[in-house]
Amino acid sequence: MLPTPFSRSRFRLVAALLAGLLAAAGARAAGELSPLRSVQPPLFTADVSVSIDSTARSSVDVTFTVPYVELTWNKLGRGYAGGAGFSVVFEPRNRKRLYGDWCEKSVRRTFDMPPGRYKVRVRVRDVSSTMESEAEDVLELQDLGKVPVGFSDLELGLSDSVSRFVPVATRRFTDGASGLTARAVLLDRRPGEWPRPARLHWKISEPAGDLVHEGDTTMTLAQPAQAVEIRPRIEELFIGDYLFEVERVEGKSRWRTSRSFEVEESGPPRGKEFALMVEALSYIGEQAEIDEMHDLAPDRQVEAWERFWARRDPTPETPVNENLIEFYRRLRHASRHFQGIGPGWRSDMGRIYIRFGPPDQIETQPGSASMPAIETWFYHQPYRRFLFADREGFGRYTLLNPGAE
Repeated sequence: MLPTPFSRSRFRLVAALLAGLLAAAGARAAGELSPLRSVQPPLFTADVSVSIDSTARSSVDVTFTVPYVELTWNKLGRGYAGGAGFSVVFEPRNRKRLYGDWCEKSVRRTFDMPPGRYKVRVRVRDVSSTMESEAEDVLELQDLGKVPVGFSDLELGLSDSVSRFVPVATRRFTDGASGLTARAVLLDRRPGEWPRPARLHWKISEPAGDLVHEGDTTMTLAQPAQAVEIRPRIEELFIGDYLFEVERVEGKSRWRTSRSFEVEESGPPRGKEFALMVEALSYIGEQAEIDEMHDLAPDRQVEAWERFWARRDPTPETPVNENLIEFYRRLRHASRHFQGIGPGWRSDMGRIYIRFGPPDQIETQPGSASMPAIETWFYHQPYRRFLFADREGFGRYTLLNPGAE
């Protein structure tokens, strides 16, 4: 069993994100519409984005994704038949006119609408069982016709073996997001000669703003509205939430677009990484489990890792292990925010954070000539108190009351 704090408020937030109840917090950028996801069957994802065509005319694209297992399949001759119907409604603030459509075949629709603020309601109907589900959010549609330089919304996907872009409407990636690619239409209505260069800076960051990867590339634009693709070629991203941002930089001027996404699975660690992860697992695992995982042959490490987390999967009927995701998030946070002799997750603060999660309350006491700085972490359910002291004055806090663990 995992320690109790894994089922507290932090865990509930992760579960909500994975269930599709995405709010304005987290990796969502200002003004961005996160994927719309239903919370009752049939479960679906609808990704809403603003696109620009070759004539610089903007429109709204809606892409639906419905897993096959969410639909009812009826026996038909030698095979089975099933299907889904899709409904999209854009309700403007003045409610004078509704925009939208209903279809049963297309999973991507494009809508021409004037700029403004809209309530977006999407619905999916299982045509065999007549079960319906829906989701809604608010869309701010800007007037790109008045913008001399700008971007469409980023579309995230993968590059296949021949570098073709394959969109991922759910914005959920596995295998460490290998092959992650961002595509957007770059708009430039300014007078001047063609072709012209466009310097782009891209970065991938965590919800708290911590930078994970960044780079620069220069594109050659041949027309006022041109599609560009960014392939960061990163090896792997840990499980968690991220923000992909692309900027066009010219002197002091910057134009940007961004899109949030999730990494659900990055694969079991191997080799030296496996040994490090076993050390971190000792914060939450039983001693017998940890002893069993030490000194395993490489061909047995994956099985041991999966067995460890299978025992701690709160929803084994789903492909997502929420406790594993939370573990990686805590590990990343500890590595980046705590100081110690070595990685931050090996520090006293890192160990407590990984084991018990973020504290409910923190009290700080500045240091003086005779006393070190003190930081106290409080956990309320169940009640725990941990006292840390910066005895050296370098930000490396050590635990003063180890008996509290």
